Amino acid sequence: MSGPQSISWYSVVLLAGHMVMAVVATWSLWVLGSGFWVGLGAALLALIAYGFVWRLRLAPAAHNRFTYRQRLTVHLILGPTIVVLAVLTSIWLPALAGISMVLLGDALDSRTDKEELETS
Repeated sequence: MSGPQSISWYSVVLLAGHMVMAVVATWSLWVLGSGFWVGLGAALLALIAYGFVWRLRLAPAAHNRFTYRQRLTVHLILGPTIVVLAVLTSIWLPALAGISMVLLGDALDSRTDKEELETS
């Protein structure tokens, strides 16, 4: 077994960006829901689905992680969708900050991984 691995700050920024996007999407769906229970149900389903996608395919430690292009495609589809939901509930600035953090963190993290592979 190898020793403990260090966590890059890019991964922390990536996680923070995904958390911001998940919270904004959850809040937006809850506010846009036609009733308290409908909004709460939609928000919880979105949060659970986002969590599963993060853990299984987007997280840096995922076993079957998407390639960079696949992750970029997911971010470019999911990001504007969350921004549109956020605009409808007047909280668009955190959504833009979240998608920016995700794109920046993922790009820098994938670049760092390539450099480590080339120097090994």
